[in-house]
Amino acid sequence: MIDEAFLPFHEILGRMLDVPSDLVDETAGVRSSIYECSIESPVELDIVVDEGGAVSIGLVPPLYRVDTTFRPAYHHVRFTARRVEDDDGR
Repeated sequence: MIDEAFLPFHEILGRMLDVPSDLVDETAGVRSSIYECSIESPVELDIVVDEGGAVSIGLVPPLYRVDTTFRPAYHHVRFTARRVEDDDGR
């Protein structure tokens, strides 16, 4: 079981993709569209393999800073989402 402080990788991706494609302010007459979004962050990983061989990956931004002679080596995740429109304009 993944440590409860960590979120499953698929949930992190879902939250990062939950970005509105258009930002509209009718009062000001402004419309903005997001065509690409990039996020990069250090992460701590928790990887668990169950008895059946299924792999679960959890990640979270670093939980705390550790003041030691050697700093922990964090992994990095970079995620880029690009908006692609179909032939029907969606």
